[in-house]
Order: sequence, then C-alpha cells, then structure tokens
Amino acid sequence: MATIKYYVREGLLPPGNKMGERRAEYGDRHVARLRLLRVLREVGDIPVSDLKQVVDAIDNESLSTHEMNGAAYDALVRTPGAVNAEMRALATQVVQEAGWTRVRPESPAIDHLAGLLGVVLDLSAMFDMNHAATYLGLIDALAAYEVGRLNTAERIEDRDAVVQQMVIGQVVFGQLLLSLRRIAHEHHSALRFFDEPPAGTHPD
Repeated sequence: MATIKYYVREGLLPPGNKMGERRAEYGDRHVARLRLLRVLREVGDIPVSDLKQVVDAIDNESLSTHEMNGAAYDALVRTPGAVNAEMRALATQVVQEAGWTRVRPESPAIDHLAGLLGVVLDLSAMFDMNHAATYLGLIDALAAYEVGRLNTAERIEDRDAVVQQMVIGQVVFGQLLLSLRRIAHEHHSALRFFDEPPAGTHPD
C-alpha cells in the first residue's frame, strides 16, 4: 500500500476511487499500471526518477505508439557522462551505414553506441565497416521482426501493455539472445578448434 501511495503522489498511478475518508478502490487500470511499473523497475532497471517521462508518454494520447515507445527506449539507455566527438561521428556513420534513417540524431542510444565503440577501439579490437556490415544486416532483420510482433495500442489501456511488451523484449530477450550466442560460440569453437566432442554429447 505504501508503494501505491508513493506512485499516486508522484503522478505515476491515477488515484483510486474514493470509498471513504481513508479508503480507495483500485481497478484493472491500476493493476495494469502497477504491473508496468514493476517491469520498468525490476526488468528494465529504470530509476524511479526516470519513470515519469515514460508514464507521461503513455498517458499522452496525442503521442503515437512510436513516440511512446521512444520514451521507454530512452529510459532504458545508460548514456556515458561525456561523449567523444570522434566516436559520436563514428556511431552516426554506423547508423547511416545500416540504413536506419528514421533514428533521431539526438537519440541517447547513439551516445551509448559511441561509448561502446570507444571501448572497442581503445582495446585495439578489430572494427571496420566491412566487419560491421554483417552484424548490421543481422540486427536489422532481428529488429524488424521484433517490432513487427509488437501489439498496437488502440486504447489507453493497451498502451501500458505495449510498453511492457517492448521493455521485456528489449531486456529479457536481449539477455536470452546473449545466452544463446555464447552457447553457439562454444559449439562453433569446438567445430573449428577441437577434434573430439565433449563427454556425454553426440556429434551429428
């Protein structure tokens, strides 16, 4: 109950219907919003201070589903404090190379990419556009598939569910893909560098 009162006070949850001086009734709309806030906090690891921008975008029905999702995308990104201009330019070049012309130039995700590219180059890891093209093609196909599976938000009640679905897809399925990638790496490493299969396995 204390959490509900806090969310109401912060404008993250609509007030309940007054049932008396000290009682309020909460319906399905409140349950859906509480579920979303839990996903944003526990799955998305979004600070409470950033929840308001997501909730405001959901409640603003003049915003499209794309604009609403954009608020959640931005809240999920942890941007570095300062972005190297050269790395920012390289990140922008990568986005352009992928053909992602509808990405906002000020998107926090580009700053995040710039920070990661700086780490890659500082470690002297190999990076060039020819090498990146393979990844960009795979990622573009994956993103198109995932966004195509998102529900549409025709009612205000649906908007909470769409953002929840998107956050779970971004975070949980992101971790799932990372886990599958590691398993696939072990398999292909064994095929390339190791003659004998691990004990208990059966080679094809």
